[in-house]
Amino acid sequence: MIPPVKWSTPIDGPSVTSAPLSPSDPAAIGGYTLLGRLGTGGMGTVYLGSGDDDRLVAVKVVRREYSEDPDFTSRFHSEVEHAQAVASFCTAEVIGHGEAADGRPYMVTEYIPGTPLDRQISTYGKLEPTTLHGVAFGVAAALTAIHSAGLVHRDLKPANVILSMSGPRVIDFGIARAVDATHGHTKTGEVVGTPGWWAPEHLQANPVGPPADVFTWGCLVAYAGTGRHPFGEGPPMVLAHRILETEPDLTGLPEGLSHLVRRALNRWPRNRPTAQELLLALLGGQTEERTTEAIEELWDPPQNLLPVTAPDSVPASRRRGRRRPPTAVLLAAGLVAVIAAGLIIGLRAGRPGEAAAPTSNTRVSDIGRRFEIGDVQLVVQRPSCGSAAGAGQSCLVEWVLLNAGATKIDLAGPLDLVDDQGVTRAAVRAVKDSPASIQPGDMLTLSTEYTLPADRRAVRLVGPVITGGGDIEVRL
Repeated sequence: MIPPVKWSTPIDGPSVTSAPLSPSDPAAIGGYTLLGRLGTGGMGTVYLGSGDDDRLVAVKVVRREYSEDPDFTSRFHSEVEHAQAVASFCTAEVIGHGEAADGRPYMVTEYIPGTPLDRQISTYGKLEPTTLHGVAFGVAAALTAIHSAGLVHRDLKPANVILSMSGPRVIDFGIARAVDATHGHTKTGEVVGTPGWWAPEHLQANPVGPPADVFTWGCLVAYAGTGRHPFGEGPPMVLAHRILETEPDLTGLPEGLSHLVRRALNRWPRNRPTAQELLLALLGGQTEERTTEAIEELWDPPQNLLPVTAPDSVPASRRRGRRRPPTAVLLAAGLVAVIAAGLIIGLRAGRPGEAAAPTSNTRVSDIGRRFEIGDVQLVVQRPSCGSAAGAGQSCLVEWVLLNAGATKIDLAGPLDLVDDQGVTRAAVRAVKDSPASIQPGDMLTLSTEYTLPADRRAVRLVGPVITGGGDIEVRL
């Protein structure tokens, strides 16, 4: 069994900082230059790393004794390969894996600067309602992506949810068990997870699937909204008994969320909603008697979170001349800001090929607003423009797509960009692979690069989003 991962000394705060490398630490792993230590624990060591593109990453290297077990190594690589299929929507993107020069397996994930949820609650108490709703939605979105890839997190807990300036992000699912039992990695009687964050089926040695993550989602949201675990505190055996025999204490949890959390904490897996059903309920797309109210504006991070700056440990020569800032800075407007401002407004009927009218005329920009094109929901983030090779500039535009329908939808490709002189410019390249279609329930984050003269300004995006659909216009 792969033991629960407990990485200590996580890094948070207004800048990316880390402990210095020790003399025994390697200078690089898998093509990533190591800048410092982010944490150590029973599973291994986490390093802050940087690639050739200056992207900051977390490089997690397991302890040597695990690498001596060929079954563990095979299992580790198999599960990380599965994790790479997870859409990086409210999760830390799994970038790659391999074996270090000394044979130890490692995995590389997107670095998420922020505060773990458990530290936030223990330091500042329960979350404010708007932040709580963002966490409930973001974690449900992450689980939807994880489960859609055929994985189960199996160790969802507050320490594995990072509150960042870009919203809540779920981490450490890269060693989750694949639901597909053909891999044969799960052993009878295994209990994977952290005491107090088990589902009943964990404790009864029953099959563990996506419903177990939904149960711990309920525990996590209750904890975030009340400042206490819904089944109290105590030794693992006491907590196990309460989970199996008693009702959760949801006193103080907002009524709409309380209804969803209670459904998620049903003892019988078949009676729990799926992660996607939770997501749709939080979006307002369900007709149940009670659902959570939509977040009206942007993601509201805890007040102690500050904007992220580049780490001092990155060599100055690598900080100069960047065509675009690191991913963490590009997402300063935030994935969940996009979700909250656009997608979470609600699902309303729309005719194929037509974009729903913006809900407000008080702003001249459509950044963060939700467009409906049939069953597809589209939210565009603010462009990031900077100097490019020569005298021009490069603009990076990211947007989120959600297929809220029941059928696959073919995509028309990147929108065109129009500058302030009315000149239309096609996309230069897709920074992230742009699929030809989007499956039901899937959410994609796409990124496209455009170039234009240095004295021009990007003012809008135009074109069709779905094949056969009409043009839309997004004001930047």
